[in-house]
Amino acid sequence: MLSKLFINLFFYTQVLLFNLSILACGLKKPKSKKEVVIGVDEVASLLFSMGSVFKDAKTVSLSYNQFYQHFDYGYNFGKYASSNIYKFVINLLSPLLLGFLVTRYKKFIYLSDNGFLLKHVDGRSYEFKKINANGGKVVCYFTGSDIRSFKLLDSFGKKNNIDVITTYQSIYFKNFDYTEQDDLRKMLGHSASKYAAAIFNAPTDQMAYIDKKTYPLMYFYDEENIACDPNKFLKDKKVVMHAPSSPIVKGTPIVRAAIKQLVEEGYDFEYVELLNIPHSKCLSELSRAHIVLNEFYSFVPGVLGVEAMASQSVLLTSANKNIEKTLPGLANDAWIVTPYYLVYKNLKKALDSPMSELEEQANQGKKWVEKYCSKEINQQHIRKIIDELK
Repeated sequence: MLSKLFINLFFYTQVLLFNLSILACGLKKPKSKKEVVIGVDEVASLLFSMGSVFKDAKTVSLSYNQFYQHFDYGYNFGKYASSNIYKFVINLLSPLLLGFLVTRYKKFIYLSDNGFLLKHVDGRSYEFKKINANGGKVVCYFTGSDIRSFKLLDSFGKKNNIDVITTYQSIYFKNFDYTEQDDLRKMLGHSASKYAAAIFNAPTDQMAYIDKKTYPLMYFYDEENIACDPNKFLKDKKVVMHAPSSPIVKGTPIVRAAIKQLVEEGYDFEYVELLNIPHSKCLSELSRAHIVLNEFYSFVPGVLGVEAMASQSVLLTSANKNIEKTLPGLANDAWIVTPYYLVYKNLKKALDSPMSELEEQANQGKKWVEKYCSKEINQQHIRKIIDELK
C-alpha cells in the first residue's frame, strides 16, 4: 500500500514538473522544431545505432547499462544511474528535460518500455497524450520482454506444446508478480495503441495487448562491421561461442549440457562462454567463432544473432519464420533453426560438418544480414515511416 502511494505521489510530482517545464521552456521556444528525439534506454546498441540514422537526432539515455558504457548520447544521464540515489534524482529531474524537448522537437521515438515519467501509474498514457497535445508524434519501438505478455505467450506455448521465453521466467525471477507485470504491459499496449503514430514489434515473439497495425522490427547494423577473417575457416579446431544476457531465459543450462555431452563423446573444440562482459569483448570473440549458440526459446534472432551472422559465424537459434512470419526473406536458411530440444543434435551435426560446409552456411547468414539488417538499408525504411508522420 505504501509503495503504491509513494509511486503515485512521485508520478504526480513528475507530472507537475513536466508541465512547469513546458510552460517555462515555451516562453523562448524556437520558431521551428527539430525532428527527432530517441530514448530512453539502451537496448542491444539500438539507441546508439538509431541515433545515427536521423540527422540532428537527440538521443537520451536515462538508464545504466554495463555493456554499453563506450557509447555516447546527446543526454547521457544513464552513465550516472548505477546507484539508487542517482536513479531517484534522474527520475525526478527527467520530466524537466522532457518539457524542454517537447517544445523543441517534433517526433519522439521510445525504445523499450520506459519513458521520462514513471510507467506504473498509467502506462505512459499522460506522457504520450501531452506530447501529442503539443504538436508532437509518438513512436514506440518495443524490443521483447518490455511489451511481451506472459499470459498470451504462455497460452501460445501450451497450445503449440513448446516451451517459450516466459516458461522459465517465473523460476528465474523469484518473487515476481506476473499478474501485476502483465497488467502493466497491458496498459503500455493500450497507451501505444491509442497515442502512438507508429509501433514496431514482432507480433508473435512479442505477443502484446496492441490492437493496431505494427511495423516489423529492424536492425541497424553498421556495414563496416560486416566482415570476416579470410582464414577463419582454415583453422583446425572449431570455436563454439555462447554469450547470454539472461542465462536461464536464453537456454544456457541446455547449452552447457550439450557441451558436456559432446566433450564426453570425445569431440575436440574450443567452447567460449561470455557472461557480463563489455560489448566490445563480445564482438572480438565473434570474429573468431565458427559456431554461435544464441537463444533457444524466442522466434527472432536478436541483436547477438545478427552480430554473429555479420561476423560470418554459423548461428544456431530458435528463431523461426514459420512462427514469426514478419522475418524477411529466406530467414530460416540464414541460420540453423534450433529450438531448445534440438541444441545437442544440431550442435553435434555442426561439429561433424567440414569447415567448408560451415563456411557456406555462415555465408548465407552474412548475405541475409547484408540484405535485411544493414543500417544503410533499414535507415531508409524507418526514415520513410517517420518522415511520413506529419
